[in-house]
Amino acid sequence: MNTSQKIPMQRLEKALITFFGLLVLSLLIIFAVEPSIYTTTLAPGTAATERYPLPAILFLVALLALISVMMYGIIHHWRWLFWPIFVALAGSVIQIPVEALQLAGVLPNPFPFPTWYVLYRMGVGVIEIAFAIWMIQTYRQHGVWAMGRKKRTLDLNAVR
Repeated sequence: MNTSQKIPMQRLEKALITFFGLLVLSLLIIFAVEPSIYTTTLAPGTAATERYPLPAILFLVALLALISVMMYGIIHHWRWLFWPIFVALAGSVIQIPVEALQLAGVLPNPFPFPTWYVLYRMGVGVIEIAFAIWMIQTYRQHGVWAMGRKKRTLDLNAVR
């Protein structure tokens, strides 16, 4: 890998690791401040009988484990992980207008989340779209994780 490919890879890698690290921090803060958001997500329409129910804790642990695996994969440049991350981030293209329409009352909102949380998710969605654009540009210029494109080799035995 040459220097012109290494710099974009390092920038993208550091930015995604930072983003996911801040995401973990925000998940923990939201759980500490308003754990009912997790409870409402897991079982819509039910009222939580305790402040920190076990299903919400298990859901948070599963999210943290998934994000940890993704961060590990980014650090180790797992080529296959590039595309699932890209698809997940690019999916925010749908999330932002839907949440805006729900706030405006045009679409029904199945989850009665606080307004601050919906606005926060919309802000995170904008950041996710920016990352998706950055990832596709990096891919088009330098390949997955800016590591260069896999070169196809001609197998002479297969030709015979």
